[in-house]
Amino acid sequence: MLVLAIYNLRGNQALLARELAAVLKRTVYEASSRLRAPGGGPSVIASFAEPGAARETAAVLQARGFDTLLLDAAEVERDAGRFVVRTFELGAETLSVEAAGARLEARYRDVELLLRGVRIVVRPAAAPRTTRKLSLTRAAITGGLLVTKAVRAPVRPAATEREGFLHLYGRGLPPLVWRETALHYRSLAGELLPSRQANFARVVAELRRRCQQAAYDERLASPAGQAQLLGPTLPPAENLDLAISVLATALRRPAAP
Repeated sequence: MLVLAIYNLRGNQALLARELAAVLKRTVYEASSRLRAPGGGPSVIASFAEPGAARETAAVLQARGFDTLLLDAAEVERDAGRFVVRTFELGAETLSVEAAGARLEARYRDVELLLRGVRIVVRPAAAPRTTRKLSLTRAAITGGLLVTKAVRAPVRPAATEREGFLHLYGRGLPPLVWRETALHYRSLAGELLPSRQANFARVVAELRRRCQQAAYDERLASPAGQAQLLGPTLPPAENLDLAISVLATALRRPAAP
């Protein structure tokens, strides 16, 4: 699958909506909804199974003045290509991070983008579990032939949890991924705060303070922001890596003149 997005949206929105609707063969109302992305995009407008159709549509949009971004499955960020941070040290000029026995160092001045978001994690309901428990009543009734009874444990319902994350992008680095539940917060200077969320917010604030030249974006910090970027046909829960990839790629591209 290839995904097509537009970004750097500027100019007369009504005119852009008519142009986009004509290319995508959609209504102007449908096209308008893809032009309301914060910061001028990016906004995913279509997905294609056929590469030729994707490239043809992108070329037509470019000819009509749109900045386009086309990503295939191989270009979508996955954990295999990321550096998921476990421990860290924030020095005066550089940061040092460790994960799974590997270690990286980066200069703050080389950091280009900090991308903050929230991942919704759904914990499935636990399957019913039956155990056996000693029953003196049953033993008395059966003359000791049956001394236990079956007891079904309460079913644990499905639960939804929110996990904050921060992706750091820099020259010559893989994406450095800071996840609220994966970090060892003992690396923070001073006394730890009472909650994991508060300590994670401190990490984000420290990185922002030290990487002042880097762009910062947090539109993926809410399900609504994720849905706005991905559009109506790509559910955020299953396509968050795609949303991250589209946003990071668009924000790191130089703006068109």
